[in-house]
Amino acid sequence: MKVDLSNDFKEKYRNLMGDRAEKLFTAIQTDSQEAFRLNPLKDNYQNVSYSLDKPIEYSDIGYFGDINGNSIDHLSGYVYSQEPSAMYVTEIVDPTGDEKILDLCAAPGSKTTYIASKMASKGLLVSNEINAKRAKVLSSNIERMGITNTVVTNNSPKDFEKKFDNFFDKILVDAPCSGEGMFRKDPESVKYWSLDYVEQCANRQKHILDSSYKLLNKGGALIYSTCTFSPEENEQNVAWFLEKYPDMHLVEVKKFAGMEDGRPEWGNGNQELTKALRMFPDQFNGEGHFMCKLVKDGEPDEPKDRNINDGLKKDDIQFVQKFAKTNLNGLTQNNWLKISDYLYQAATMDNRFKGLHILRNGLKLGEFKKNRFEPDIAWILALKPIDLKTVFELDQEQFEKYLHGESVILPDKPDFDNKWIGLSYEQKLFSWGRYSNQQIKNVYPKGLRR
Repeated sequence: MKVDLSNDFKEKYRNLMGDRAEKLFTAIQTDSQEAFRLNPLKDNYQNVSYSLDKPIEYSDIGYFGDINGNSIDHLSGYVYSQEPSAMYVTEIVDPTGDEKILDLCAAPGSKTTYIASKMASKGLLVSNEINAKRAKVLSSNIERMGITNTVVTNNSPKDFEKKFDNFFDKILVDAPCSGEGMFRKDPESVKYWSLDYVEQCANRQKHILDSSYKLLNKGGALIYSTCTFSPEENEQNVAWFLEKYPDMHLVEVKKFAGMEDGRPEWGNGNQELTKALRMFPDQFNGEGHFMCKLVKDGEPDEPKDRNINDGLKKDDIQFVQKFAKTNLNGLTQNNWLKISDYLYQAATMDNRFKGLHILRNGLKLGEFKKNRFEPDIAWILALKPIDLKTVFELDQEQFEKYLHGESVILPDKPDFDNKWIGLSYEQKLFSWGRYSNQQIKNVYPKGLRR
């Protein structure tokens, strides 16, 4: 599809880039580069049907190539499609499992799921999205990837300011932007672009950065990124931020082939802006991005958790223990939290989160029903085969029928008698099944069926 660039866009970048602008315009007319990531949270995570012959230099789990959203690798959370330049943001975040990290503009979840995979189910990751519809997509992607240490919130950055002063060790602001770097991947986005829209985005980003400063702990790192070329949203915003907050400073980020320094002449002339990086599709095998890392001076505060009541009753615990004894190879009661009739293995029990609009707090284990406990799809996606008493491997025909909502009829009585079993295809767990009378009854969520 031809990308119809406006005259205002062309004139702007001819003024900024001179003769090189024509190379940029030509690159925008070429096909976008597809890529995907593996998920090290999964059992035997490299066992996928996609070629791993084209690794991405700066990511140990990223590869060039296209994936099928209906494949078992995707449905079971073994792979995640992500644009290659966007992967580098997480490498700059450099998350560890002993940190409290906030992804403030997180939908649809590409960077959040990457961050979580590097945290290895430890620490705390808060993934926020202000748009309610996009927040649901974010939550769904976190569930599919088997992530357990993440709280998904649907709030404005201002909502966090009231409760989380100097709280987070790292904050990622992958800011909503004018999207110039995604024009060839999403040609429809060109229709929304205008010089005024760029200014609107830049002003909105300033408000987000203001909130981020308040939320960041001393000694912590703020990673700012956009998928646009616009200096107003990049160097000029960073220069403004550094002038407003003198206790923040840029640190150098490693640059690989095709990555370029930030442009001081596009900001306020501050040579520190060269520590930021830019990616242009005429030089880099990906779309367009700007990224930088800013650190807050000082020694970190150590905010203490303020634990909330878990809401559990004695009967609730017994129902879960009964389920586990019959169907699992062990269960540890860890941060169990009951919300309404649902049980979570909470990512946090800190009551600072009370009052936020929370879509998911950690891992949703299941639902309490009359005199019983039924497991949730999220739980099976976070388990490994060794955790289950029974894993039943479906053949291709059974797998396709199950995805359509059909039950699996077994020709012979199986050698298991527990009710809840893990269903696997190509050695990848993807759903619970409920066994009864030589049938595996379908419990695959209707919203995931096809």
